[in-house]
Amino acid sequence: MEEEYEAMEPENEPIEVEYEISDEEIIDNATGIDTPIVRTTRKKETPGGSLYYAPIVDESLLPIVGKNYETLEECEKMYRLYAFHACFDIRKSTQKTTKSGLVKQKYYLCNRGGVPMQVNFDTLQSSKKPIRKSNMECTGCRARVKFDWVYGTNTFILSDFQEHHNHELLPQEYRHLSKTERQMKYAEQLFVYHSSVSNIGPTKAYEVYSNMKGSEKNVHGTVTDFRNWRRDLNVFINASGSQMLVNKMEERKKYVPGFSFEYKLEKSQLHSIFWADEVAKCNYKEFSDIISFDATYRMNRYNMKFVPFTGIDNHHRCVTVAAGLIRDETAESYTWLLTCFMKTFGKEPNMIVTDQDKSMAIAIKAVFKTAKHRLCMWHIMRKVPSKIQEAIPTIEDELEKDFKNRLNKLVWNISTWIPAYFIDTEMFGLMRTTSRSESEKAFFSNFTRSAANLLTFMDGFESAMLKQRSKQESLDAQTIKKNPKFCLLDKMDNEEETEIYVVKEEKEKTKEGSNEEKQFFHYKVLHNSKEGSMNKNIEEIPEKYIMRRWRRDIISPELRSRRNRYGNENIVVQDSVNEITSVVYDCVELVGSDENMLKVILEKLKLLKKEVEAQVPKPSKKKDDIIGNMIGVSKPRCANDKRLMSGKEKAIKESKKRKFTCGKCGRDDHNQRTCDKKKKKAKEQAETSEI
Repeated sequence: MEEEYEAMEPENEPIEVEYEISDEEIIDNATGIDTPIVRTTRKKETPGGSLYYAPIVDESLLPIVGKNYETLEECEKMYRLYAFHACFDIRKSTQKTTKSGLVKQKYYLCNRGGVPMQVNFDTLQSSKKPIRKSNMECTGCRARVKFDWVYGTNTFILSDFQEHHNHELLPQEYRHLSKTERQMKYAEQLFVYHSSVSNIGPTKAYEVYSNMKGSEKNVHGTVTDFRNWRRDLNVFINASGSQMLVNKMEERKKYVPGFSFEYKLEKSQLHSIFWADEVAKCNYKEFSDIISFDATYRMNRYNMKFVPFTGIDNHHRCVTVAAGLIRDETAESYTWLLTCFMKTFGKEPNMIVTDQDKSMAIAIKAVFKTAKHRLCMWHIMRKVPSKIQEAIPTIEDELEKDFKNRLNKLVWNISTWIPAYFIDTEMFGLMRTTSRSESEKAFFSNFTRSAANLLTFMDGFESAMLKQRSKQESLDAQTIKKNPKFCLLDKMDNEEETEIYVVKEEKEKTKEGSNEEKQFFHYKVLHNSKEGSMNKNIEEIPEKYIMRRWRRDIISPELRSRRNRYGNENIVVQDSVNEITSVVYDCVELVGSDENMLKVILEKLKLLKKEVEAQVPKPSKKKDDIIGNMIGVSKPRCANDKRLMSGKEKAIKESKKRKFTCGKCGRDDHNQRTCDKKKKKAKEQAETSEI
């Protein structure tokens, strides 16, 4: 390789010509506005007519031949700093080693060095394989540095430095588009990942991030780089997403207290999963009187049905007590899911509300022994008019038969949906339809999409749980802040032995264009006077009149604030990261627009960074390691690293396959052996021979 570089040396040294471009030049454009343009290169020409470009940089940044460096890292850092100010990219090249493996010679080149590839193809022939475009071209640039190992020491000396380029260099204004500056930092990579968890695409994430930074020039990477990183995240998961999900959930089950997870395999494929955390278990313990569940479609790319179990909390809002994914909606799948439900909670709900799915009814009857099964009244009443209208002639002709039996045949058994049949069940009026489940479907659809893999779906589910529980915390805090007022009203006219106590709750309400108004909410409490009189100036409702499920302190604040996304150790780490970020932003806010103070803070942060780099080992730069740390699970050894193909690419690949045609009829869906005409002819010949 050394001989190759020696052969690439220019025969004539470049000389400066008279029309050398100055560092600053004024150009009069068509509008007559004088625009100063700062040049970063000097153009030179050899006697042979070849043009070369010499970067204009500060002399302190120029590589000095004969200077020693302690390590190869310092050598590379020096040349990269020079290349950054000179506005070109570099890459590593050939190195020579000793028999013991020590590097004794190392080259760093301009990234446009090397022999250009000569690719010839016919642009008019569409059947040819398309040539993939590249983001840079090789021009045979000879700009480079060479470092030699100093024998007997651990240092390296700069033995060769070629300054001139045979191509134009980027202006400083376009330096953010260079290959080096487009390398995404960990902050950008993490932002793309968190955006995908929030169901935000890479293009929108790039727009948001560039606005946060003030300009696209302040972002490491373009929108294409953001898209490529999102693609790399999907490729990392790819075919082993199911195994990675199981590993992640098993790890969480091991380290997160009270987390339950069950899964089922069929033919070595993931068929069903069920999970519930400690907060969900506590919610079920307090609000297990009525539960609704229904299957939701188009939540992941594998078409696994999402089945959330929904209850009603003490704020009369939907609360998810458990969830599952199933491959199909058979009775066996629902039976397995409800069996896991009973294994996790150990207690049946008082009532369970579903739609008219027969598989659900079979599973509920097989697993639940005491829970009452109620069908969605809305779905049934929607069908009643059409079914009754169709059966009116039959009913009129057979008036002597039992009307109840005939009605059961038309619109299901009335004992499964008429409210009167559930009046003996506590809190039966909380839920009469599956509208709560429908509401949960709409809620979860904001956090996932139909093309999501299982890991992305699970991250979206956890984000949805964080939002749901954050709202519950907010409602708890609002309830604690309020001070209800009490007053005694007159006795009821018909119930002489009953008194009504009313709790008044004041709430401020502001309307546009008007002053603040106060709303009063009245909560009635009945009291039997035979049990003893009550003080009219009561301060709180007696305990016997309050159901436990409606108490505001039923779920402890400490339990509300728990998170199941991180393990025990990662919670502290995440809190520390958030605090560090907050402190930095607070310092920037305090300084404001004071440039001198901002420079002081920047220098201190750079010094702190150097101290951290000296004490902490460098993290791995491998893409798989970075992504694995982000999503919290490593790639299995059996994972496939092939790039995911789009539907268009698959169609093009399929269309290019060689198609075989039948030699008899010319069709491409069979060959001569399976040709219908040939079979028909053979049958006719057989019949002729028999005759």
